[in-house]
Amino acid sequence: MGSGQGSSHRTPYRTSTLQLVVVGLNQSTAPLPVRERVAFVGSRSGDALAHLASEVEEGFILSTCNRTEVYALAGHAESGIRLVTGWLERWHGIDPGTLAPYLYAHTHEAAVRHLFRVISGLDSMVLGEDQIVGQARSALALATAAGSLGPRLHRLGAAALAVSKRVRAETRLCRSPVSVVSIALGAAADDLGGLAGRSVVVVGAGRTAESVLKLLRSLEPSATVTVVNRTAAHAARLGARHGARTAEWSELARHVASADLVISATSAPCVVVGASELRAAAARGRPLVCLDLAVPRDIDPAAAVLPGISIHHIDDLQQRATANRVRREAEIGPAEAIVEQGVARFAEWWRAREVVPVISRLRARADAMREAEVQRALARLPHVDAASEAVVRALAARLVNRLLHEPLTNVKEGPEGANLAIALDRLFAPRAARSDPPATRSAHSIESIAS
Repeated sequence: MGSGQGSSHRTPYRTSTLQLVVVGLNQSTAPLPVRERVAFVGSRSGDALAHLASEVEEGFILSTCNRTEVYALAGHAESGIRLVTGWLERWHGIDPGTLAPYLYAHTHEAAVRHLFRVISGLDSMVLGEDQIVGQARSALALATAAGSLGPRLHRLGAAALAVSKRVRAETRLCRSPVSVVSIALGAAADDLGGLAGRSVVVVGAGRTAESVLKLLRSLEPSATVTVVNRTAAHAARLGARHGARTAEWSELARHVASADLVISATSAPCVVVGASELRAAAARGRPLVCLDLAVPRDIDPAAAVLPGISIHHIDDLQQRATANRVRREAEIGPAEAIVEQGVARFAEWWRAREVVPVISRLRARADAMREAEVQRALARLPHVDAASEAVVRALAARLVNRLLHEPLTNVKEGPEGANLAIALDRLFAPRAARSDPPATRSAHSIESIAS
């Protein structure tokens, strides 16, 4: 498995019981047929999240046309990667080890950095594309509804969205936004010699289909657009918002046969525009351009051999995306700097979440011991006036503070702070509490400040 940045185990997110892990693949590591096999689509996404929650502490899934990534709080770094990888293979019915050549895994700080870069448009096929923000929001909302998103990954998601907002506001990376949809429509316009007056069929009524209609209307209002979706009410609402016609699902073949451009973007698990529909279009003797923006693919790729039929799927757009990247590369540095600032802030929050309860408990124990010993000493000194008592109390406080200063500084600021906090909690725990299983005590330490 390619571990990328995750191969360097950083410690700010490492504890004896919980580990931040991401396992995934994208357009750079896996071809489309592989990405199709591990895509999470439709109603099964909620079922997958519920099942994931039974195997990890917290989790969410980011699944788009170009990537599938599983974020989780699991065990130690390596065991967490194995756990999430195994779950991904089992859920999709894939033989163990089959996905390994295509996967990347990140842990600790690298996992945080990866998510921040993804949602900021720095790890997309189209550099700076903004569709990923809405997809990330949907992924987090779905995980919340499924009960798999706990307080730590909720905070991670919120931090990632905040970093993305800064990148878009403070750099030119996302100015005049270019997306997979805009690149796809550009390819169609080149193939057809323009989109003016063309007959367009949009298959689907989700987020991508809406992006298609918005952009198509702004680029070429004269195009005649028909929306076709399995749920007619969804098609009707989308068509009404953008001044498009709608048709019943049973009429799909007829509309495809008379179209100049077919754009399909459903969440169906199998082909929805088959060879029979495209064969009828080929028979008329006019070119038909098909844009397949779905993963898994909506349009039968075998139909590309038919005369006059051109099919562009998501990976065909890579060359155009590369040209767009060259124009925006000057903005990468400022955007990466914002990402690093966000990673540092999240690291500080995570470390505080794990060590603050330990520090509070240790301080409380030390203060209780100090007060008990001061009272015992004062009781043995006859006729102690207020000034003398103040000296005794100050001496005791200074001794405790000096004794705790170095250990607590290392816990709060050192790279092994989380592990030191767990060890410190165990070393200074009251004897009666030391019989608790370490995993239970560690989990309690983390959960004690959940809010």
